[in-house]
Amino acid sequence: MKTTLLLIAGLAGLAAGAASAQTYTVDFGSGPTAPAICADNAAGTGAMVACTDNAWINQGYGDVAGVMDVRYGQPLATGDASLRWWGQNYNNLYGVLWADGGDGPNSYARIDLVAQGPAGLQLVSFDLGAYPNTTRGTEVQIFDLGSNALLYQYSGDVGVSNTSATSFLVGLSSTTGLRIEWRNSAYNVGIDNLVIQSAVPEPAAAALALAGLGLLGAAARRRQAA
Repeated sequence: MKTTLLLIAGLAGLAAGAASAQTYTVDFGSGPTAPAICADNAAGTGAMVACTDNAWINQGYGDVAGVMDVRYGQPLATGDASLRWWGQNYNNLYGVLWADGGDGPNSYARIDLVAQGPAGLQLVSFDLGAYPNTTRGTEVQIFDLGSNALLYQYSGDVGVSNTSATSFLVGLSSTTGLRIEWRNSAYNVGIDNLVIQSAVPEPAAAALALAGLGLLGAAARRRQAA
């Protein structure tokens, strides 16, 4: 009887775990002190240093072992180039990432969220702000890293004076990872507050665990009746 109860408890834990997800926020600073999340070279692979306006974000920032590898890039740059950091005046955000190239098609930013666990990850939301405390147009696309399928796109304005950036609630999931791109402009439009969940709930796994729990419960009742 004791063994049966232990098995039931274990399956109950499995069922609960199958539907849970850890949430992470990749925040590029909250002020007033600049964070030490930038790099001493353009590729973003150097030592972690304190950020200043125009600095390069460190490629190691935002990584979570066993969950995700975050990669920052500028697809149109010559050579390897991370994204740049800026402190203020992107509406109400502090600490944003942006790309070189000025306004228009030459300003192209990319963030890859590479899943490190078998369950994948989910991009819950992110913010875009416009410099200098204004409203600007931009284009956003989000792709599945494994299939390159386009999962989300937006073309329109972001930002309202110094009071409000624009929040995107997307809720996109992938077992391999997700690619966020924005352009026209990624120079005067910066990103912050990426909210990511470590795993996508697996209804099938939860149902299987609960089915096993039910079978063990029935077996335990038969033994008691006998």
